[in-house]
Amino acid sequence: MKTLIICASRYGSTMEIGRWITERLPWNDVALFHVKEAPEPDGYNFIFLGGGVYNEQVDKVLVQYAETHLTALEKKKIALFAVCMDTRGVYMKGRFWGGWLYLSPLLEALENITPIYADILHGEINPKNLSEKDRALLMHFYTKILKRDVDDVPYRTLMNKAEVWEFVEKTMVRMKGRY
Repeated sequence: MKTLIICASRYGSTMEIGRWITERLPWNDVALFHVKEAPEPDGYNFIFLGGGVYNEQVDKVLVQYAETHLTALEKKKIALFAVCMDTRGVYMKGRFWGGWLYLSPLLEALENITPIYADILHGEINPKNLSEKDRALLMHFYTKILKRDVDDVPYRTLMNKAEVWEFVEKTMVRMKGRY
């Protein structure tokens, strides 16, 4: 099955997860692209759309790709994933934050397209790679929201190849119409 994996990755974690997806798929006709270089989806049967989470949603460039190619995507099998540190989300200040909500803008952009599967996968924060803007946003998060006494964004990784492979395996089961 001709497969296109499109990743919105600022610092490399989502692209690494895209490579792990490629490894686990049971066929060889797989193309992996950063969203900014991704081709039209017309020549593919199966599309993975995945992005890192920034400002409480998957990267906006991935949402824009979906909006731009909506007509072509309507005819495809699609799986979605978001990459972040906290995959569960939280209820705070009278509302839900994070978790599955990260995928909401992408699902809304896809309008009436129902993906065959979606998941929230663990990522990584490497402070030496961050832009100044992202560093400032994360410092605000750590010091003002989490109330932690930190001088810099801490390095954290929760990336897990077994988790990604399980995502692929569950996607394959759903492709066969099973749950």
